[in-house]
Amino acid sequence: MMRSRRIVPIQMVYAVSPTGVVIMGDSLMYVVLPVAAIEFGVHELLGLAASFWIGLALSINRFIRLVSNSFAAFVYQRLGVRWPFVVSIAAGALSTLAYGLGSGVTALLLARAVWGVSYSFMRLAAHLTAFGVGTSDMRGRMMGLFNSGQRFGSFVAVTAGAMLFHLTSREVTFTALAVVGLLGVLIATRIPNLRPERVRSSVEGFRDRLNAWDLAISRLPGYGRKLRLPLLSISLMRFATAFGANGLAIATLAPYLAGFADDSDRVLDGAFAVVTLAGLLVGFRWLSEISLGVAMGYLSDRVGRRMFIACGMAVMVASLAMMVAFDSVVAVVVAIPVLFVAAVGVNTALDAAIGETSTTSTRAAVLGRYSTWLDLGAALGPFAGFLIADRIGFNGGFLVAAVLLAGTWTFYVAATGDPRRQHRRQQ
Repeated sequence: MMRSRRIVPIQMVYAVSPTGVVIMGDSLMYVVLPVAAIEFGVHELLGLAASFWIGLALSINRFIRLVSNSFAAFVYQRLGVRWPFVVSIAAGALSTLAYGLGSGVTALLLARAVWGVSYSFMRLAAHLTAFGVGTSDMRGRMMGLFNSGQRFGSFVAVTAGAMLFHLTSREVTFTALAVVGLLGVLIATRIPNLRPERVRSSVEGFRDRLNAWDLAISRLPGYGRKLRLPLLSISLMRFATAFGANGLAIATLAPYLAGFADDSDRVLDGAFAVVTLAGLLVGFRWLSEISLGVAMGYLSDRVGRRMFIACGMAVMVASLAMMVAFDSVVAVVVAIPVLFVAAVGVNTALDAAIGETSTTSTRAAVLGRYSTWLDLGAALGPFAGFLIADRIGFNGGFLVAAVLLAGTWTFYVAATGDPRRQHRRQQ
């Protein structure tokens, strides 16, 4: 028992498992909405095609979080973590129920927006719990547990949930997932009621309150301003990993493979249909987060954040460069899994690094801004990927992602120090 507490505190389980069960409705939407839009009452509206509304419904939750991340930090600082977190789990479950019982574009967009706000609270609660109950030698593992836990829920949704949707109906499937999500409310009441510190309001002028640093990384007290560059570098690197691995690579993978397909839409000498191979590669991303999140966090705890991040970023850049250089299906099959595994490690280490670098009084606000950078990267990645592909091809998108990763990595090294020197110092 003592050993299990040392590996992962039980308080972290209370923060992770409710999100893992309530996220299933959201994850299933990405699979069923594009192919069953009519069942959700989505059709041409206001002169805009159904495909526009489908895309908006699947992305509005990310765009709403550009605002709600900071709102979640504000609420937690004033009310504590427990009860706002409980409300967010309940709201998330109700949004899942709305997918099943509601109909029409307006109802769908409203439910997706509610989910976006709710998820801001869920993610920040897990981050704050990791830094509130854990020690520095286990934070990587706890962040890995959060990533693995929510991805496990996503994996169940797109397998068992998709099968249930096929065998029954939209109403039955999402109602069942909503009931499971409501069970998470009971677990959520056990989360520790942490109250993040906040920076006291000052009498500085309006001009100072609009400082660009405040918008980028949150407001910092005077003694915390030396942390500006390190915090910004970590946030920008998380933007880059979300842009490249979570957004652009996943969104453009299938159409990129389609460019190598034969007349039957198959690749690798007819061994795989394009959709099948793309699905397997994207599914590997979720499986890698489920199976490797905690292990990668443990390694970053042992090796040190800077060295671990440096190694992971080098692998990510190299995998993208490989796809650009060789421009083949074989290169994709080799490089994409490597990219996803490296991204799991880097993202877990960055999640731990941002909290460790921030001051106690600003941690909630900094984590909110950090999450906003992540959401912005994930939202812009698909959009930029197709825009770039229209002009210079899908390879151009991979090249832009590699350059962005390399640039933010270089900025991180300059802002935080040489990872090799930091690693030797720790030894």
